[in-house]
Formats: sequence, C-alpha cells, structure tokens
Amino acid sequence: MRKINYDYIIVGQGLAGSVLSELLIQKNKSVLVIDKANPNTSSRVAAGLFNPITGRRVVKSWMADILLPFAENFYRDQENKFDDRFYHLRDVLEVIHSVKDQNEWSTRMSENGMIQYAGKDAPEDLYRGKLVDFNMLFRITSAGWFDLPKYLNHSRQFLRDNNSLHIGDLDNNKLIIDNKSIRYDEFTSEKIIFCEGYKLLENPLWDWLPLVPAKGEILTIECLGLPEEFILMSSLFLIPLGNNTFRAGSTFEWNFRDEQTTEEGKNKIVDMLKTLLKIPFTIKDHRAGIRPTVKDRRPIIGSHPVHKNAFIFNGLGTKGVQLAPYFADQFVNYLTGSSTLMEEVDVMRFSKKHFPFS
Repeated sequence: MRKINYDYIIVGQGLAGSVLSELLIQKNKSVLVIDKANPNTSSRVAAGLFNPITGRRVVKSWMADILLPFAENFYRDQENKFDDRFYHLRDVLEVIHSVKDQNEWSTRMSENGMIQYAGKDAPEDLYRGKLVDFNMLFRITSAGWFDLPKYLNHSRQFLRDNNSLHIGDLDNNKLIIDNKSIRYDEFTSEKIIFCEGYKLLENPLWDWLPLVPAKGEILTIECLGLPEEFILMSSLFLIPLGNNTFRAGSTFEWNFRDEQTTEEGKNKIVDMLKTLLKIPFTIKDHRAGIRPTVKDRRPIIGSHPVHKNAFIFNGLGTKGVQLAPYFADQFVNYLTGSSTLMEEVDVMRFSKKHFPFS
C-alpha cells in the first residue's frame, strides 16, 4: 500500500535530490521524491567531469582536498549498493600550446597545495600527430568522470521500488506549508526540500535568490585512433567513454531561449575540436541542458527565512559531482540537529537582504 506520510518531501531527482534522498534514507528517514525526469536537466546532460584544478585560472578547485576523497567514498559505496560502475578515475592531460601558458602551469602546479595533483610522465609521444601541435601536456591526478545518467537511473529505480517516488512536476498551487506540516495532494511530511535546479526561478518561495541559469551544449563523437586512457583539456574537455567514443564540450551561454540544442552550439564545439584534433571525428549525439549556477559559485543550502520547514539544496553548478556528497552529508546532519552549515553555502547569506526581520 502506498505510504502517504513522510519525514521529507524532496522536489527534484537530479544529482542533488538523489544524493540527498540516499543519505536521508541511510538515517532511517522516510522520503518522497517528486520528479518528472526532464531529459534536459543539467544532471542528465552533464559530462560529470571532476577535476582538482580549475584550468583557465590554474587554481585548485574550492575545497578539493576534502571534497574529492569524500565524493569517491560515497560513490564507491553507491557502486557497491547498485552492483554497477559509474565513478571513473581518469587522469587529465592539459594541452599546453604556448610557452607563456607552459610557464604559468609550471609555476602554479609547483606551489604548495597544488603539487600533490601534478602527475608525472605525461605521455606526449602518444598524442603526437593526433593533436594539433602542442608545447607540452600537463598531467593532473585525482580527476575523472561520473556517469550521471546511469547513477540517476539506479537511484530512480530504488526510489520507485521503495514507494518513494511521485512522478510529475510540482504544482506550487497544490502545495500547502504551515508551521506544523507540509501537504501536497494526498501526501504529508514534516519538511520539504527543493532541489529543482534552475527551475527554482519559477518557484515563488525562492524566486528572490540570485540563481543564474547557464545553458550548456555537449557532443558525443567517435574518433578512431585517439587514445582513451586520459581526459583531454584544452579550450574544451574530451572525455573517453570507450569504444572510440568521447564526450566533447561544453558551451556556456547566459542568454538563451530554451533547453533545445542549437546549430550555433554544435558549431562552437566542432570549431574547438578542430583546433585540438588532427584526426577526423564524427558526431554521434548532441544534447543541451541548463545549469543552476550562483553568482558567488557556492551552493545554496538551508531553510527558508519565513517558512522554517521548507529548505533548499541547490546551486551546485558545474562542480556538482564533487560538491554533492559532502554538502548533502553536512545538510542531513544539519536537518537532524547534529551540525551547522558553513556560512559560505548557507542561504542566509542572501536572505538577510530580502527578509531583514527573519
């Protein structure tokens, strides 16, 4: 028989909602996830790249030393749970085309805190004649890619099997929040958590947040003869998927009309590929999604300033794979009263401006 009373309702089953629901269930909390499974959500389109170094600025990713080991432990546990593999460690090769960039990378990667991610013996000969002429390759360790669609499918099936999934979009007109409970159709809960990605902008509870949606387009290509042992980074990323296929991208557009793929987006990636590859490739797939980015590049987590039983876990942006496990764990501990939130991610950093008396 279908359960109707839950400890938590979670809106959205992207990466944020999936990881959060898993950790709450591990705490023996009952969860109902409301989600329609939009194929254009950023979680289902994203390449799932994780990397301790932010290439353009040659700086260490925020909290990489903590986030990456935590994420690996969580995802390995999930692989064991679902008896499948979706977390792929793969060193990155940063393709350096100028002496200036080479000097910049050499200097920055030798600094304290960065050198631990500098790999040795980048196999430059392996790529001679296959990449457009380059000065050198920089090898970065502790990187890789996460198969988001595969993981989300496992999570969705688990939720369905445990009567914890309600398929459909949230109708805000049916949502009733008072001081004691949450009601939605026939369901009730103590608390509700919004993990809606960029759709949060359409939610009247949270439309005051400075969420900035960014559209990204991505290609899957076939490229015979290109080595598959490493992820390549240049003006784009090129992730080996096996069987001579690679994921290539991505674009970053602030002004867009919809979630659909565009010829302009495809051509941008093709042009970048042509500046990187000497060998031919063919396009096998083209997808687009919209990322929920935040101006200060930090997640948005915490309780609504007025409705204290309504919460948010959102804004993971382009680093979602490495951010989600650690901050979902911190958030669950906050919800169960055993810890506080980091000020850098707490939604209160924005709510004080809009709700000064909250």
